[in-house]
Amino acid sequence: MFSLSNKHSQTKMSTPLGPDSVNVACPNCHQQVTTHTEPRATTKTHLLALLLCLFGCCPCACALYCTDCARNTEHYCPSCKAFVGSYER
Repeated sequence: MFSLSNKHSQTKMSTPLGPDSVNVACPNCHQQVTTHTEPRATTKTHLLALLLCLFGCCPCACALYCTDCARNTEHYCPSCKAFVGSYER
């Protein structure tokens, strides 16, 4: 699922965002850049970790925070540091 909006305003992007860096025109500084990505734990990540701990799988719960499989990816412009969008898992 793709969320292609700026945190402050809705912006439609022609390039879909994924789990990896992509080449886009930054909606803030209008430069053509390759996005900087940061994985972010979400409420789903925390709930899944809690369920795993409740069922005795604490090592698996910790692994959720060490891998990208249960975390969203946020894309930022490396030039102006503006939020570009996010890829939701």
